Amino acid sequence: MKIALDARWIFEESSGIGQHTRMLIQSLARLETPHTFLLIFDDASRAQKVLKETQCAWEHVVLPYGLFSLQNQLKLGAYLKSQNVDLYHSTNYMMPLPGFPRHREGQVKAVITIHDLIPMVFRDHAPRSLKSRFYPVYARLMREVAARADRILTVSDSSAKDVRERLGLAGKGEEKTRVVYNGLDPVFYENHQVPRHDPPEILYVGRLDPYKNVPQLVSAFSEARKQLPVGTRLRVIGPPDERYPEAMALARSLDLFPYMDWEGHVDFPTLVDAYRRASVLVLCSEYEGFGLPVAEAMACGTPVICSNASSLPEVAGDAARQVPPGDLFALKDALIEVLNDPEEMARMIEKGKLQAAHFRMEKMAEGTLDVYESLVS
Repeated sequence: MKIALDARWIFEESSGIGQHTRMLIQSLARLETPHTFLLIFDDASRAQKVLKETQCAWEHVVLPYGLFSLQNQLKLGAYLKSQNVDLYHSTNYMMPLPGFPRHREGQVKAVITIHDLIPMVFRDHAPRSLKSRFYPVYARLMREVAARADRILTVSDSSAKDVRERLGLAGKGEEKTRVVYNGLDPVFYENHQVPRHDPPEILYVGRLDPYKNVPQLVSAFSEARKQLPVGTRLRVIGPPDERYPEAMALARSLDLFPYMDWEGHVDFPTLVDAYRRASVLVLCSEYEGFGLPVAEAMACGTPVICSNASSLPEVAGDAARQVPPGDLFALKDALIEVLNDPEEMARMIEKGKLQAAHFRMEKMAEGTLDVYESLVS
């Protein structure tokens, strides 16, 4: 079987989708299989960088068009056929619709990963995003993708449920959807003895979209400061977004800037070091398709406080302290209780490491390959 894996989801700045794609390439490349793989890029320098980072020796091609271009829609299907590809996998929702008509027996199979349906579940999740501003186009595209894909991979049972209910797959979704959890980079599991920040540091990793509830975290930190260990700081890592200035404006109004560190995009070693040195990671989103920071922090041996919504209880298991999203005082109490109780922190660290073992990249590779092989004999 010849499998084309679309690596164009790996952008210059790291993202959850890019990290997922990179880990899938790296983990599949380590498996012994009779299959051949073709990686699709649209940037030659990025292709060389990814191949080196993943130690992958597969065939690759650099196409002169990107994922969201009209050329991609019109040309990719024919290109895959010309290369005798049996199966095409896009690691996010976009696929060339004309190349994959609804009835195409004997032609190229399509596997599409849908990480979440946040714009459908929360229409005001990020009101200034393109998906919200062009919601009818996005919704139609997702339904077409669901109808044309031969298999839909999701990264949690929570996301799978949303896909079945909202993309017209009721009654046949069990057959068409498969859950394969995200796999983490092995570096997260390495047992490096690094000192925690003293005084403690609360860490947030992610964007500033409204559904992420970062203003709630800022307010909870403000309310809890007097009962936290002296000098406790809040560190926010994630791309700045002028569309959503609420968290930063709130911190300014509460005079918290002297006690916070705002960082934009950081490189991978800095991110790993931030997880290892943090006293606790907080992710209190309204919705996550998976919630990579939760799994990554637990693998690094860092306690986690997260919301009890969508996929987060599934990913965190009983290792994290869970609070209702949007409940400022529940989050405040959780911060105070965890950061003032060394025994509780030690318990959360050990349980977190056990929970994170479910997300090793080898499991992701094996589950994904099973899906490929179920489609093409």
